[in-house]
Amino acid sequence: MNLLLLLLSPAYALTLDEAVARAAEVDPAAVVAELDWRKSQLEAGEAWADLGPTPSLRASRRFSGGAVADSSSATVAIGVLDPPAWLDAGAASSSARALRHTAEATTLDAQYASATLYYRVLAAEAALTAAREGERFATATATTARVSAGLESELVGRSARLGLLEAQALTAQAEADVAVARAALSRALEQDIDALEAPAAPLALPEDTRGSPWLDVAAARVAAAKWAHASAVAGIFPTGGIEAESAAGTFEDWSLTLGLTWTFDGLAGPFLRAREAALEQKIQTVQLDALERDLDVTLTTAREQARAADRVSEAAKAREILAAESLQVGQTRLSVGLASSLEVLRLQDEAAKARRDRVKAELDAALSRLEGRRVAGIAW
Repeated sequence: MNLLLLLLSPAYALTLDEAVARAAEVDPAAVVAELDWRKSQLEAGEAWADLGPTPSLRASRRFSGGAVADSSSATVAIGVLDPPAWLDAGAASSSARALRHTAEATTLDAQYASATLYYRVLAAEAALTAAREGERFATATATTARVSAGLESELVGRSARLGLLEAQALTAQAEADVAVARAALSRALEQDIDALEAPAAPLALPEDTRGSPWLDVAAARVAAAKWAHASAVAGIFPTGGIEAESAAGTFEDWSLTLGLTWTFDGLAGPFLRAREAALEQKIQTVQLDALERDLDVTLTTAREQARAADRVSEAAKAREILAAESLQVGQTRLSVGLASSLEVLRLQDEAAKARRDRVKAELDAALSRLEGRRVAGIAW
């Protein structure tokens, strides 16, 4: 029986899609990443707004020798000939785009993390079902009466008791694993959870990683580095601006000033900043290339692990069925005196191990698929 079909799914059960949607809303890292993006949007907007007209009003009153003189003026400054400022604004926009992609990637990672916890709960509950089944078989193995009747040795009786104790210990551990897994999922979703609805079918594996939002983050950082480099180079040259001034309330007394400013932070400062920005651009480009390669390797690994886990799972299912049938035959033979209790105990251990192996293989396959879809950037 498939891991995902072991649980009954009542109508009110929490679904996987509901869990990941909830995680996107409440995960702290995702919430903070979105707030950082919104803040960067405001910063980029402020950078572009600073390039437009900057009006200022001045009013004064002068007292001299008993006379009072009022004056006022309006000034508008426009930094149309300030290339570094324009390029800095472009860099701010690229940085905002990088943070937007970061918010998307962080949210997606949070969703896949909650999906992983969701599958771990399903696996823990399936393991608990298997453990209880093993304990039931161990309890039903009637050796005490056979030992008392002299049909079995004391050693066989001790072996049966040891098998029961082990089965009870496995059940206790499985119950604890279920509690821990459910607590982790409840914490991630910031809500109490009841029953979970098992997905009807396994998730499909992606073919490439071109949709990963982390690649978009790295590409936006490369773009921002290019803008920053261009701004640093432009800082070597003079900047200019236009300033218009007029007495308040009249357009007769006005002036228009064109100005150029050439500022050096030391003789080598602008050149060193330009070189530093060029190196930063190369760093971001190398990191983008490395991320592409890493994601490709991660996807290949996840794909191969999922395929291997599928094959292991199929083998484990067949072993589980065979072990259960062998145990049933062994119990029948024991009841008519054609098999020993030791044989039944061995078959019982094999059946329990087959159930545990099947649950683990199905969990491995589900988690490998989740990892592959995460690095490929497949949205929910």
